[in-house]
Amino acid sequence: MSTPPANQPPARPRTFRHQRILRIQLDAYDRAIEVLADTVRQKHWPITAAIGIANGGLAPARGISELLHIPSYHVNAKHNPSDAPYTEATGTVTYDLSPLTTRPATSSLGGTVLVVDDICGTGATFATLLPELTAYLGPDVALRTVALCRNTGSVFDPDLWIWTVDDWVWFPWEPTLAAEITIEDLPILSRVRTA
Repeated sequence: MSTPPANQPPARPRTFRHQRILRIQLDAYDRAIEVLADTVRQKHWPITAAIGIANGGLAPARGISELLHIPSYHVNAKHNPSDAPYTEATGTVTYDLSPLTTRPATSSLGGTVLVVDDICGTGATFATLLPELTAYLGPDVALRTVALCRNTGSVFDPDLWIWTVDDWVWFPWEPTLAAEITIEDLPILSRVRTA
């Protein structure tokens, strides 16, 4: 895993109201993927590939790429010391581009490529990875960022996202939540927020 340059500005903490866990039910998630794919077609087409940021960005990247009929790749990045609710980010993003760089087809990627994550919490993951991906993929590649959620504490706005959140978010691929936790389901939305 690599770390970002020392001159990267510190990320602002995410906003957590500590009132409830915001849950994305499967039907809301499926609709979000459809809306994101439709918006990508309208605003950023043609797209040549999607790159999911593991772990959280893998499912949305695959879902969007299937609807757009484009290849999907991934990179690894870690910003939280654990997946426990309300864990604050470390401020340092570690990453590994080798899953992307070992795929021969990615060296020929051109055009516009989506970089997809589940949430833009502070913005540090996108801010760290974008220059690294640009350097690897080449100066002619345009990167567009996509997230399901953007935390109100983020200093970075993805190009496209669905929900703006102010508390911890639970995604459909995560372990079941404990029964004693207060849960609020995020609504099914049919519009995308843009930077």
